[in-house]
Amino acid sequence: MVKVFKAFLIILILSFSIFAEEKEDLFDKVVMVVNGQPILKSDLDFAKNWYNLKDDKEVKEKLIDSILMSQHAKKMGISVTSTEIDNAFLNIAKANGVNDIETFKKRLEESGISYKKLRGFIEIDLIGNKFLHFYLRNKITQGIIEGTIEDVKQVRVIFISKGREDYKDVVSKLEKELNKENFPTYASKYSDDKYTAENKGLLGEVRKGDLVEDLEKEIFSHKVGDIFKVDTKEGIYFVFIEKEDKKLIPKEQLSDKDLQKFKQEYELYLKKLREQAVIQYLE
Repeated sequence: MVKVFKAFLIILILSFSIFAEEKEDLFDKVVMVVNGQPILKSDLDFAKNWYNLKDDKEVKEKLIDSILMSQHAKKMGISVTSTEIDNAFLNIAKANGVNDIETFKKRLEESGISYKKLRGFIEIDLIGNKFLHFYLRNKITQGIIEGTIEDVKQVRVIFISKGREDYKDVVSKLEKELNKENFPTYASKYSDDKYTAENKGLLGEVRKGDLVEDLEKEIFSHKVGDIFKVDTKEGIYFVFIEKEDKKLIPKEQLSDKDLQKFKQEYELYLKKLREQAVIQYLE
């Protein structure tokens, strides 16, 4: 992660009071549902420490923002590896005076803290960070000329979720009919990623390291004009390589003005995700 972004990213909270007592109810209950994803009471209790917040309403809103960003990032093909999660977990361990993961896991168990839940929160925030870095990179580094030359490809995508009822029919239709002329129209009509759908499937310029390995591998093994599909656990991506180039990727050195712009872009993006989301409060 880029360190200069930490003022506004959903970052790891190293001040998390990791050795505070935490007891989960024997019968946990669902308190919210975010786009079909249930949130348990124990998740909210854990989030209070994770985000260092006390007010229940504020905790709920913060957790919703994190989950929405993570869900959206996954639909766009962005993820984090087990190694990245392990490294972040180790950083938290070291911040609490423990230098290896296994010892830290034992300390968590002794304190009644769920290792699985902690790892889940780390993953959510890392995915959100990676997405924000990818999407806002160009918006907040305009005018900065220091950087490195890298291969970039401009792509459009159509994401078809395996959870939709007409999944097989839609995939079959796209396999038969999709071409470079109708790709933007079909993206708007069929894609389950609402944000890229509104932009006619435009994901933007991607470079190596931005997306999940399988999707990235296929993108950088195809040439301009190619349309292909990538099957993942959550759904199928139809991808159109629109352009390719070598570009100067700026080195991020942000002023206070840049950081304020970043914060505004982040808040607007979250607002849009919330407008498109289905959020149910059950208590």
